Amino acid sequence: MTLYAYINLQKTDYKPYNFDYKILPKNTDPQPLLDIYRSYAIHKNFESAWPVYAEEFSAPHNDIIGYYDQGKIVAWSMIYKVAKRTVWSMQFAWDYKKPELKLGYKSLRHECALYRDQGYETMLIDEDMKYKGELQGYEIFGPMK
Repeated sequence: MTLYAYINLQKTDYKPYNFDYKILPKNTDPQPLLDIYRSYAIHKNFESAWPVYAEEFSAPHNDIIGYYDQGKIVAWSMIYKVAKRTVWSMQFAWDYKKPELKLGYKSLRHECALYRDQGYETMLIDEDMKYKGELQGYEIFGPMK
């Protein structure tokens, strides 16, 4: 059985990390982002890689958060603004050239703080996975009745 999870942002007290990051403009060249995703999928050895399309980076409902190391983009998150109080953490990708940055671990907590502070209450995070259960505000959607 597949369980779907979310973060109740009101139950978190994360603070934004002191990252070099920015929300990318809609006219950002998607190729470096697609290259990072390719590196990420190869590093993770995905048996079946979910496709990411160039058009998703300029979609009006998506925020693309770029993470930088020494001025070079090394990771990104795609956050879909689903509704007035709900965002969906759709995709994260990182080139893993410097694992000591721990960007996968830190970026989601950082994004919880960013969107909570913007007034969002819920961050959808797809399927239940053990590492996600360690997040503050972690909850599982129950059955519809």
